[in-house]
Amino acid sequence: MANLPYLPANAQSVAGEGTFAANFVGYAANEVEPIETGTGRIFGLVDSTLTAMNADNAAFLHNQTGRCLGTWTVDETAKTFEELVNCTYTDADGDQIFESATFDRQPLDAPHVGTGRWLGGTGKYEGLTGLFEIRTRTLRSAREGLVQYVGTKQGQYSLPARE
Repeated sequence: MANLPYLPANAQSVAGEGTFAANFVGYAANEVEPIETGTGRIFGLVDSTLTAMNADNAAFLHNQTGRCLGTWTVDETAKTFEELVNCTYTDADGDQIFESATFDRQPLDAPHVGTGRWLGGTGKYEGLTGLFEIRTRTLRSAREGLVQYVGTKQGQYSLPARE
């Protein structure tokens, strides 16, 4: 495959507050073997790479790359899942958005629903705050040792204007 040129997106103002909706696709390699922490209870690490696109083609969280690190627990007996992750998104200008998300204990085989919080950012995202809901669904993986997923984020954001 030929090397494609890097084409940065045009920088747009994202200051203000309001609602947003974004879609994302991601994958995580199972590079660290999970451990058993009790009968039927498994604890593991997640290191995900993803791409986010604003569902309305608006500037906020559009065409950004992301990386998430966190932990998860599966209780095979109770058939439940829980997870805590922190993510950093980067736009075409190199400015970053910081996020923390919690997926409280929930059914293992259903779409996973979590609560996210914006923790600020750099450059044009400095001072970012807000809460949102995250919904993820794991897909059938294209290869062994890789977890692939899709999801949505929907909620509020507030970003002070920069001078």
